[in-house]
Formats: sequence, structure tokens, C-alpha cells
Amino acid sequence: MDLHRIVSVIRQCGRLRAFRPGRSLHAHIIKFGVFNDVFFANNLLAMYVDLSLLKDARRLFDETLDRNVVTWTTMMSAYTNSGSPDTALKFYVQMLESKSETPSGFLYSAVLKACGLVGDLESGKLIHGRVFRAHLGFDTALMNTLLDMYVKCERLSDAQKVFEDILCPNPTSWNTMISGYGKEGLMEEAVNLFYQMPEPDTVSWNSIIAGFVCIESLVSLEFVCLMHRKGLKLDGFTFSCALKTCGCFKLVVTAKQIHCYVNKSGFGSCCFTASALVDSYSNCNELDEAIKMFDEYGHCNACVLDCLPLWNSMLSGCVVNEQNSVAINLVSQIHSSGARIDSYTFGSALKACINLHNFRLGLQVQGLAVISGYELDYVVGSITVDLYANNRKIRDALRLFHRLPEKDIVAWSSLISWCTKMGQNTLVFSLFMDLVNLDLEVDQFIISSVLKACSSLVGLGSGKQVHSFCVRRGYESERIIVTSLIDMYAKCGEIEDGLALFYCSTVRDTVCYTGIIMGCGQNGRAMEAVGFFKEMIGLGLKPNEITFLGVLCACRHAGFVQEAWTIYKSMKTEYKMEPCIEHYHCIVELLSQAGSFKEVEELIAQMPFEPDQTIWNSLLGACGTHKKTELVNFIAEHLLATLPEDPSILVTLSNAYATLEMWDSSSKMREEIKKVGTKEAGRSWIQIRS
Repeated sequence: MDLHRIVSVIRQCGRLRAFRPGRSLHAHIIKFGVFNDVFFANNLLAMYVDLSLLKDARRLFDETLDRNVVTWTTMMSAYTNSGSPDTALKFYVQMLESKSETPSGFLYSAVLKACGLVGDLESGKLIHGRVFRAHLGFDTALMNTLLDMYVKCERLSDAQKVFEDILCPNPTSWNTMISGYGKEGLMEEAVNLFYQMPEPDTVSWNSIIAGFVCIESLVSLEFVCLMHRKGLKLDGFTFSCALKTCGCFKLVVTAKQIHCYVNKSGFGSCCFTASALVDSYSNCNELDEAIKMFDEYGHCNACVLDCLPLWNSMLSGCVVNEQNSVAINLVSQIHSSGARIDSYTFGSALKACINLHNFRLGLQVQGLAVISGYELDYVVGSITVDLYANNRKIRDALRLFHRLPEKDIVAWSSLISWCTKMGQNTLVFSLFMDLVNLDLEVDQFIISSVLKACSSLVGLGSGKQVHSFCVRRGYESERIIVTSLIDMYAKCGEIEDGLALFYCSTVRDTVCYTGIIMGCGQNGRAMEAVGFFKEMIGLGLKPNEITFLGVLCACRHAGFVQEAWTIYKSMKTEYKMEPCIEHYHCIVELLSQAGSFKEVEELIAQMPFEPDQTIWNSLLGACGTHKKTELVNFIAEHLLATLPEDPSILVTLSNAYATLEMWDSSSKMREEIKKVGTKEAGRSWIQIRS
């Protein structure tokens, strides 16, 4: 029996994925009694690994009594490469505990790769120490794996030290470091290293280009051009990076030029590149071009199974361009084709349902996701939380949110935002504290929502805690944060703190000025509100509708008729803005209280919409002050015609009649109130400092 030939056939079975002949050979080896030979066992293990039969490999490993370092290395590599690096690490610990073998460079490479994949920096450092003590620093391949482990664990300083200690760094060594710096957005370091590299290859160029794409920089396209001029061949990855930049900056012309080059280079039939083209055109709002590209590829490759990423790109493009019904039809086609829908498909489908405000359809998509095993996927789960929150199903959203094993910032942000909108302010602060305690990245939009919730809470303590957090994280200079903090302090009655923040702010834009104007108006500082308004005009800043509303409200509270009238007129004449109903509320109340009823009548006649309850109530209150008996009856007709059974209207009318000593009319209103029922009593809540 030619044993070497049998071994050669075993390895050939693995390479050709010949399952039955491999099993047959295994049976013959057992029959001939050479099964316990470690050489045969290792080759059989390798065959089962090549056949992706890990259960059989594990069974064979457990049955093998005589193991060597190759046996252990084969199993560790198998589990690492099959997506179970944690199991590979358990094998490593088991081998060390058995004290049967001395690890080799190959074994250390397999384990370090597993450490990088799971982010186990502690184990990686221990193995680094063992490698150093074993004097294996000469092994460049092993050092590259160590380098990659530190890069994956986001320890670039340690990776740099390893890189500097490599005696003869090869292209993989350089590219690992360049890619590591690029992924962290440290492009200055990446570029410096790139230019130090003896002969940058395609991978080096692509790493630099991908790094600039990650930080959304047009420099990525400059490097693509340089790469082309140097005579290096652009590949599918280069094209995809370039097209992503085009989509980000809406460079339609450049995208079309790259499209032409893609076709000339023979990459037009590549699914990966076709997906990038569809993405790029979609993000440039050129959906027709994206559909054309999709259809062209579809004629050549009709099967969804062959290129699901392309379908996902088209689906995402439809959602981005608000063609949500078309997106739902695409999902239906994908599902009907029998293709296994992935998390990206479900994510886009759920977004389309949210945009269509079709909760029922969203539940159907979620049901399909549950059946397919994606219910608790962090992408699908996060968007499903958003679906529930968008439909004000906060309890269901919270229930799913707490079940998610991994929660991305989208899930946190969506839940916090919707809880804020629904007035669940205590819950918002609680979620924020959970987010902070988990040491997750908190962006300025989340903080803005939390501060809005804090402004509605009873005490100021929670708001001050968030303010302290902003200072610690370096967010206190962000304009949106400064404005939110000013608004929070103003609404909590601490306008001095709001003013201090405003004066400390180095960059004051329209939003910042609007915040302080509204804050001063809410806290009876009308003169300062008008002063800030004039100051921002003097600086050349253009006020928006909310700015005008803030300063007009301040004037209304203080009775600044002339200032308010001048500001109101400038809104239309100087800034070409059409006042909203809220602006009319302020002016009507101000003029009414000043007794300028003729001007009020003219203003109401000019309004582009019908007067609402607030305007009539403002007039009604002024009628009592200025003894306008005839006008009260006119207002009463309008109010009772539109809201005849509103208790608050009846009470207001009764009080107005009583003020004017129209006792009969007041009594009639009181009788009507008894028939309709009294309005609900108001409630308030205070917090006493201990």
C-alpha cells in the first residue's frame, strides 16, 4: 500500500470537494489499521476542513489519540476561518493546559487571527509575549498577523511598534499599517507611510483611497487619478471607492466618466462594480440612470440569487430617492425569486414602510425577518425599533430594543428622539444614562433631544448633568449643543446661565441668536430680546420664522407695540417671508391689548387664512379691558359657530360678559357650561430641594 499516494489522494479530495471519495478513503484507512497514525489523521482533518465539514473534523479530532502541533493548528485555523474564532481560542487554551505541544509560528498566527476577529486584546498581548520569548521575531508572516491583530483591536501605537521591529517588512506589513491608519481616519499618518513604502502596490493605493472615502474627502479621487497616471491597473475595489465619493458629493459627471472607464476595463459585468454604479447614481439623485444600469445588468444576469447586492443597491436607491412604492415592489420580486433575503434587504424594506407610513406592511416585513432569522440582527432590529417608535408604539419599541443583543446608535437615537416628541421625558433621561454607562458614542443630535426633554422635567439637576457630560466630552462648543443648552436653561427659568453660555460662545449663528431671543422673551427680558434681534441684524445674519416669532412673543409680553409692528412689517418687506398664524397671534394680541381695534380688523381682513380660536380669544380678552360690548357679541357668534360645545370657550365668554357687566349673557353661558360639562382641572408639579 502506497501511503504517500493515499495521502496525496486525500488532499486532492479536499481540494476538489469530493465528499464521497474522501469518506471512502477514510473508511479504508480505518480498515488498514493506520488510523492512529498522526500523519494520516492530520491529512484527514485537513480534508474535512477543506470540505467545510467542521463537525466531522471535530469528531475525528476527538477520536485522534496521538496529536501534534499540526493537529491543533489545523483545528484552530478551521474555526477561525469559518467564523468561530472564539472556539479557536478555546482550543488554544485546551492545548496549553494539556502541555502536550510547543506552539509553532503557524499556530500563533492562527490564534492571533482569532484574537483580532473577536477583539481579544488581552490574549493577543499574552501571545505577543510568548512569540517574543520564543525568538520568532524573524518570522515576517507571523509578525504581520501580530500587526493585524493590534490594528483590528484599534491599538495602532502597539501596531506601529511591532511594524518598526520587523526586520524585513514586506508589502503586507506596509499595507496592514496603511489600512489601519486609514480605517481610523488618520490619513496624515497613512499618507506619510505610503510615501515611505519602497514600491506601493494596488492594495496600498486602494487602502489610501478607501481611507479618504471613509472621511468623505475628495482627495480619494485625486489618488485614483494618480494611481491611473502611474500605470497601475484600477480594480473593482478602486472603482467602488471612487464611485462612492462621487455619490457622496453628487458628482454626476465624474461618475459617468468612471462608468465609461469601467466598461472599457471590462468590469461592467462585475456585480460588485454594477452595485457601486447603482449606488453612485442613486445618491446623485439620478435614479433613471441607476435603473438603466440595473436593467442592463439584469438582462445579462436575470437571477436575483447571482447578485443580491445589486438588487439591494437598487432597493436602497429607491428609498433614498423617495420611490418607496417601487422599493416595496422590488422586495416582492426578491422574495418571489426564492433568494435568501439578507439584513440589507430587510433594512431598506422597513425604511420604505416607515416613509410610506404603512405600519401594517412594516409588520409583515418584520414577520418575514423573524422567519428568516433576522429579527434581532442589529441593523434590522434598529430599524424595526424606529418603525414602532414612528407609529408611537413606544412600549413595543422598548420591548424589542431591550431584546436586541447589539444596539447601534440608530436604535438609541430613534428611541430617544421619539420619546422626546411624545413627552416621555423621564424615560429619555434614563435611556441617555444607559447610553453613557455603556460607554457608547453619543452624537450632538442625541444630546439635543435629551436637553429638550430635560427642559420639560421638574428639576434642573438632569439638565446640569447633561451639560457636565458635554463639557467632559468636548461638545460644549458645538453650535447645536450651545443652542440646546441655552434653550434648556431658559425654559427652566435660569436665563442668567443661558446668557452666560451665549456670551461664551465663539460662533453665533442665526440658530444661536434665535435661542437666546426666545429664552429672554420667555423670562420677561423683552428689552434684551429686541436688543439681540437688532444685534444679529447688524451682524448681517438673516432671521428665520422662529426668530421673528421669538422677538414678537417677547414684545407681546412686554407690550412693545411699536417695536413689534416695525419688526412684523420688516418680515414681509425686507425678508420676503409670509407670516404664519403664530406671528398673527402675537400681533393681534398686542394690538388688541393696546386698544388698536381698527388695525386689528384690517390685519385680520388681510390674513391669508381664517382666524382661529387663539385670535378670537385674544380679541375677547381685550374687549373686556376696553369695554367693547358690540365686538364681544360679534366674536361670540364666530366662536360658538365653530366650537359650540367647548367648555373653555364658554367659560371665556362668560368671564368676558361678566367683566362688561352683561350679566344675562354671562348667566346663559354658565347654563351652557352645566349642560356641556366643566373643563378638566389643570395640574402642576413642583420639586422641593431637600
